[in-house]
Amino acid sequence: MQMTDDVLKIITPISVGLVVVEAAYSYKKRDGSYEAKDTFGSLVTTLGYQGFRKLALASIFISGLLWAESLSPFAWSASSPWTWVACFFLVDFFYYWDHRLGHETNILWAFHNIHHSSEKFNLAVASRLSWVEELYRWIFLAPLALLGIPVPMIVFMKLLHRIYQVPIHTNYICKLGWLEYFMATPSQHRVHHGRNEHYLDKNYGGVLCIWDRLFNTFEPEDAPVEYGLVKQIHTTNPIKIQLIGPQRLWAELQQPSTGWEKFSYLFKKPGSPLTESIHEMHVEETVPLSESAVS
Repeated sequence: MQMTDDVLKIITPISVGLVVVEAAYSYKKRDGSYEAKDTFGSLVTTLGYQGFRKLALASIFISGLLWAESLSPFAWSASSPWTWVACFFLVDFFYYWDHRLGHETNILWAFHNIHHSSEKFNLAVASRLSWVEELYRWIFLAPLALLGIPVPMIVFMKLLHRIYQVPIHTNYICKLGWLEYFMATPSQHRVHHGRNEHYLDKNYGGVLCIWDRLFNTFEPEDAPVEYGLVKQIHTTNPIKIQLIGPQRLWAELQQPSTGWEKFSYLFKKPGSPLTESIHEMHVEETVPLSESAVS
């Protein structure tokens, strides 16, 4: 894991520097890509995520993978280039499903919506993440460990995967020609963060967009993007940013229903009615939240 720590020591100041440069460029252009309070909310949310990660989440994440590895009858060689190639594609494939389910199940969207809660789109938003997501996200990489891929390799590849996703959170890189056919690009990720109706639930890919094309979730950028949630949170308070998703989900679960209906609702697609007797489908941004939800 030392290699992972060494990469983080290099990448962290570079990422901060890129945010400063992009913010300064935005200020000079006066294009509104950055707003002081929103950026403050993103940065404090990022610091909270990094703090929780170092204190507990990283150990839980790695422990879960080590446990899965202990169950595997296989052992891939870390010295084989084919192991690295397989690890890359598998990390990206399972990230696609991790990300997709984060949008398409109520229980996971309650936390992942934090990343989409900003009405801006910039490098500072890249690490605007839930403080508790890593408690369960290791589960989506457990299949790799069960296959016998070494855990240090999985963690390192996941880090590189995460690093790639930082620079695609920008308005300043246009479409990238032929790369758009197989790589996840800033243009595609702008679509992913859009609240425009035809942009919802699209472009889940992390490094590659081949999974979106294969599973019919790809959408090109063909109109100006309006960022944020369909029902915006209207706050830059870092604590409220973390809590609004769970609060809204809890408010939805208070509607009259059976215990089974409440449990099933956690795994329904956001925007679905809690019970079959509820016929009014409120249009959401993949947020399963009614107007009665806490704002």
